Amino acid sequence: MRSNLWVEKLFASNAAIASWLIIGLLAVAAIPTASAQQKPPKTITRAKPPAFPANDSTFFEDAFRDGLVGGRPADLSKAVVAAPSGGAAAPMANAGGPTSGTGWSALISPTTIEDEIKALKLVIDTGITTPSDFAGRGYKAARRDFSMLAMLFAVAGDYDGEVRWKKDAPAARDIIGRTAANSKVGTSQVFQEAKLRKQELQDLLSGSSPYAGKEAETKVTWPNVCDRSPLMMHLENIYEPRLKPALADKGSFTANADKILHDAEIIAVIGDVLTKEGMMDADDDEYKVFCEQMKKAGKEIAEAVRLKNFEAASSASTEIGKACTACHENYRS
Repeated sequence: MRSNLWVEKLFASNAAIASWLIIGLLAVAAIPTASAQQKPPKTITRAKPPAFPANDSTFFEDAFRDGLVGGRPADLSKAVVAAPSGGAAAPMANAGGPTSGTGWSALISPTTIEDEIKALKLVIDTGITTPSDFAGRGYKAARRDFSMLAMLFAVAGDYDGEVRWKKDAPAARDIIGRTAANSKVGTSQVFQEAKLRKQELQDLLSGSSPYAGKEAETKVTWPNVCDRSPLMMHLENIYEPRLKPALADKGSFTANADKILHDAEIIAVIGDVLTKEGMMDADDDEYKVFCEQMKKAGKEIAEAVRLKNFEAASSASTEIGKACTACHENYRS
């Protein structure tokens, strides 16, 4: 009898538990889900696409037929680069080669002028240091470097195109040219003058205008700008140790194309300047032939670089060597 009562209590207890479980499940099912509580997405109103009239001339039906006017430009294949001052784009001539002008631009590019001035400034920074060093051999190097700078500023002032420092160039030309002439001696007075030029160059390259308001001759008087001897010294520093090795073989030619172009343009300008009125022996016809030969060879090397023609560049380099050797036998000073 007791056993039956125990079984009945067990079934009654299990039934109660089952009832509570059912009630719990129903309660959970009655709780609304998160998705059911979310609001429906808002309707986004978008602008209607524009409607163009049938006779609208904004777009061409055939761009090649209706949009292009005139013949095909002859130099359409040339790449263009933006002008440094934000002006119109100009043809790119392989590492800043010269433009097809009739003045200085036929010999040297604005890029080469600027790069050479910057390079000479660095040389002057390390060369003009103390009065004792200047009095030893420093003044000779200063004469060479200031002569080259004066020549480059003379070219920049008369350049037939846009070039950096063009406005300041005439005053820089005359002032630096005087210091170059004075640097034939290494006195303390000349050293102080050279230091002043060094600081002015630093200011100019930093964006200041140290030559603004300074007087300058309207016309270039070349004997007041530079002498032959320091220009030839610079030429020797270019040709033998730099240009000839760079043109030793095709691989070196390809690897040093930009440097070859730069040096070739400098050589062409020096060859031209040596024949200017008033320069030493510039009235001698035989001497002028040698200078013209050097200028011509410099131009040919520059053109060969742009055309990637190693043979032409090497041949022109040989002509520079011949011109220098023949000239030195009679005119070296």
